[in-house]
Amino acid sequence: MNNTPSKQLVTGLFEDFFNGHDISAADRYLHPDYIQHDYDVPPGVEGFKKYFTHVFEIFPDFQVEIRHLIEEEDMIVMHGYGKTDPGKIEVLVVDTYRVKDGLLYEHWGTVQPLPPEQFGNPAIL
Repeated sequence: MNNTPSKQLVTGLFEDFFNGHDISAADRYLHPDYIQHDYDVPPGVEGFKKYFTHVFEIFPDFQVEIRHLIEEEDMIVMHGYGKTDPGKIEVLVVDTYRVKDGLLYEHWGTVQPLPPEQFGNPAIL
């Protein structure tokens, strides 16, 4: 995987924030004027941090495994698998980010639940 600065931003956000549950990491990766297009995540950096603080409390083993990063100009797409229980893949995740001023500026996300017969079975995926 070519490790461009934009890919490093996304990888860092997922390693530190989503997988490390380090809420303060959002300040290192998200632009101060961060725009959130997900309907359930409140706007801005503070809304993002508040929402995921709650998610991490409910799902203390929450993790996202990055499988693909695709970059074109100022846009980068992450495709991966979400887990709330160790080793149990439960959702497919696609996040699209726009980069501005060296930070993640804008986000669109899609989460697709997997049927129970596919949970934890990457061979089916």
